[in-house]
Amino acid sequence: MIAATWVVLGAVAGVDEMVSMRAMERAFFADEARRSVAQSQPVRGWKLKRAIGRGAHWPVQALSSHSSGTPPALDIPWTTNPRVEAYIRFFTGRGRRTFQHWLDRSAVFIPKLRPILEEVGAPRDLVYLAMIESGFRARARSRAGAQGVWQFIPATARSFGLKTGHFVDERADLDQATRAAARYLLALHDRFDDWYLAWAAYNAGPGRVRRAQTRTGERDFWAISSELPTETRNYVPKLLAAATLAQRPEHYGFRPPSPDEVIETRLMPIERPLSLEKIAQVCGIDGATLWQLNPTLKQGITPPKHLYGKAFNLRLPKATPETCADELAKLPVEDNRFIQTYRIRRGDTLSGIAKRWGAKVLEIARANNITTRTTLRLGQKLIIPIPAHKRR
Repeated sequence: MIAATWVVLGAVAGVDEMVSMRAMERAFFADEARRSVAQSQPVRGWKLKRAIGRGAHWPVQALSSHSSGTPPALDIPWTTNPRVEAYIRFFTGRGRRTFQHWLDRSAVFIPKLRPILEEVGAPRDLVYLAMIESGFRARARSRAGAQGVWQFIPATARSFGLKTGHFVDERADLDQATRAAARYLLALHDRFDDWYLAWAAYNAGPGRVRRAQTRTGERDFWAISSELPTETRNYVPKLLAAATLAQRPEHYGFRPPSPDEVIETRLMPIERPLSLEKIAQVCGIDGATLWQLNPTLKQGITPPKHLYGKAFNLRLPKATPETCADELAKLPVEDNRFIQTYRIRRGDTLSGIAKRWGAKVLEIARANNITTRTTLRLGQKLIIPIPAHKRR
């Protein structure tokens, strides 16, 4: 067995947290834009007299759209401007509930991530990039296929040494993914010699940032941001706002971080393909807990050693009986689980497919990131974890 660590367990949201957060962002900034247009109209005559009579200040022209404020204690470059302040208003307004969840998770994740970043040689406060990417959720997945706390796309993940195979996706491994993200961000900083541009390149890709620089003839993020996609244009101010709030959450009206249940764990090497359901049954562990502890297992099945290249380190609650490994070793080969792909035909149901292949409905649902009530589409491709004797 391998040394113990601490893992936070949280409930899996029915609606993806980041999707709902982006929807709130769009609505908030649409309102901001309408308010800005309304406020840009000059107030004259009787309307100006009435406004001043009600305590409004005489209209003056701002000297600059950018200003430096009192910086929080960060080891990343910091500034404040109207765009950063807009995100602070968003996080303390419509996005308050979700941001509080991020703060709750940060109490566990930030102390884990900072030492890894420091070891690789990256600024410790790059943790706030992970905060706005995933809300510190290892199973976070975007529509573009990005996954994990650092939201790597598969190609970038593989180029930095992370495996993204049928059984295991190391983008969800906190330690390995953080090291890969740190190396990638340092490489982007070396390329652009600026952290704001490095963050923008992390979001949109270095090619887009370079093209924006070429079109504008500028090298400053704020100067080229109009040539970047909207998401990237907002990425840097969003990160700066999150870092600002996370430094003094109570000052901005947030309650102190209150993480979900934290349990102590240990690692057990396993070389054969077994379902988490079977392991939980044999070892007397709660199946949902085992699923949450091992976010790198895409299908809920441990990888066979000959495919993974080494034994897989399965994370178990520390209270798991020591006899667990011996009991698993006694299981017959028929209990091994393999992967079968299947395309949905007319009339197919999850229960019917499970019965046909000798699989479990819940295992199929988890392997495909769907629920047991999801409507199946004609031609949809499913991954089916099947017993060894059903393998074709």
